[in-house]
Amino acid sequence: MKIATFNIQNLFHRHIDMIELEYEIKSEIWKEEFESLFSKTQKNSLDYNRMRELANLLGFHQATHTSYLSMRNIEGNLHVKSDMQVMETQASYLTNWNGWTRLKSAPINKKSIINKAKVILEIDPDIVLLQQVENRESLIQFHELFFEKNSESAYSEIMHLQGNDGLGLGMGILLKKGYHIKSVKSFSNEKDAKGRLLFNTDFQKYKIKTPQNKTLHLLCCQLAGENEPDSLRRQQANKIVEIYNDLQSKGAENIIIAGTLNAPPYAASISTILDTGVMDIVKHDSFHTVLDSGNDSRYFRMGAYRMGVNIKQKDYLLVSPLLFHKVEDSGLNRKAMWPLKKPEWETYDTVENEKDAASDHPLLWAGFKLEDSIRFYKKCA
Repeated sequence: MKIATFNIQNLFHRHIDMIELEYEIKSEIWKEEFESLFSKTQKNSLDYNRMRELANLLGFHQATHTSYLSMRNIEGNLHVKSDMQVMETQASYLTNWNGWTRLKSAPINKKSIINKAKVILEIDPDIVLLQQVENRESLIQFHELFFEKNSESAYSEIMHLQGNDGLGLGMGILLKKGYHIKSVKSFSNEKDAKGRLLFNTDFQKYKIKTPQNKTLHLLCCQLAGENEPDSLRRQQANKIVEIYNDLQSKGAENIIIAGTLNAPPYAASISTILDTGVMDIVKHDSFHTVLDSGNDSRYFRMGAYRMGVNIKQKDYLLVSPLLFHKVEDSGLNRKAMWPLKKPEWETYDTVENEKDAASDHPLLWAGFKLEDSIRFYKKCA
């Protein structure tokens, strides 16, 4: 049985607010790289090509945009006013729509969409937990385009639940034939001490039945982002711990906490989760992935996933102690991520620049051999 978690950062379209937030973060890195290349006394063709790419990303060539037109409801009819100062009826209850409105989302690059599917197809998990999925329709269409035609890669159960964000950052789960969702609970209505919604996205609990008639408890979450208070992330983490401890007290053995915690392992805001005794899959002996290039493959940066994987850890696949001993194989797929700066690593040939990247997050996965508890204890004795 193979389980994966992936913050896919939407499938076909992404909210403008998320794009602008990510641009603010990445633009500083792009500026540093541009200035570094610009200051070189001797530049080759690759340097100039990269500078053109960065100039485009930073908007150096972007023309000034003004409003194309405005819309106004006048006596029940929808009017537009263009720069020509001419008023003409565009829509009413008798006519077809011919108006304009501001889009709240932007389409995702086609190559990026293909690479999103490529990441999942290479690992081929039996259960996939996805963060930041815009809606159920998109998830079903994504499955139809890339998975449904091949019976071995197709998923038989697909579920999507929207959270509190309003930005299309819902969560999805896909299960192959033989795996069944027995129950699901969203904690989107959970309140903090002041009566405010605790989870700005969501925290969801799934009870899964396997083909071997085993029960899995999957806790899927996305905690407050790096630009949000640590105190909020800490409160969210405490709720997850409460649910995890409750499951353990009721005898549950196979529990997984998966998703984007938005903090490195040493962060106090998520320490209560790690203090429960859950095991991070990146620490398993079987864990493998494409390592950083050059000397970085022997370096272990603080807050990174592990030696040779020196990107800041935000995503986790945390496994209960009994289930951790049933892990046979595990790893991380970041071949569809674009290295913004060092470290660098091998990517798919289809990822030629930032726009082609599937996500800013890697896919984490683990393969398990589920055994009866009695057999497990005999093995450890």
